Amino acid sequence: MPATDNAPAVADRIDLRAARLPLVGLLVIACGFTAIGLVMLIAEPGGKPIVAPGSFKQFIAFVAVGFFGLCIPVLLREVLRWGPVVSVSRQGLFDRRLSTDWIPWSAISGLDVFTLYRQRFLRIAVLPDRDAALPWTRRARRIARLNGMYGEGYWLSGQGVAGGIDAVLAAIEQVWHED
Repeated sequence: MPATDNAPAVADRIDLRAARLPLVGLLVIACGFTAIGLVMLIAEPGGKPIVAPGSFKQFIAFVAVGFFGLCIPVLLREVLRWGPVVSVSRQGLFDRRLSTDWIPWSAISGLDVFTLYRQRFLRIAVLPDRDAALPWTRRARRIARLNGMYGEGYWLSGQGVAGGIDAVLAAIEQVWHED
């Protein structure tokens, strides 16, 4: 759309980049909890283990190492991601964490912002007859099935996006108001 005196030119596509600092913070926390769990499981000062074998504390240490240890590669991938995380255009929506290509607006039946445990999400409802043909990742499809008790759709998280969910909503509104 060419610029006029009344309306500034708007890009055909709005790219939202990663919010690196919060992701680095989460990565440091995950590494710290993993290290603490490993120390609890491995260290034996004075020949006596820090946590007794078979105890609840040992179970918690295993859970910490397992959960936070699995979070490390996921967070590392997000921290090292180059380019945009989410893109919005007249063509559709492209969250590189959820899909491998654009999700066209014609396949989206609704958008809904909701809060779960103080974190805001954009729930993307898609037309049931178009869902199977859309380029969602396997992970996104699995999570959508698991999140079904909170309503149908795919969840776009503002976590890890510069400006959060508000930036995503502003980009969508800007694209819709261009028409």
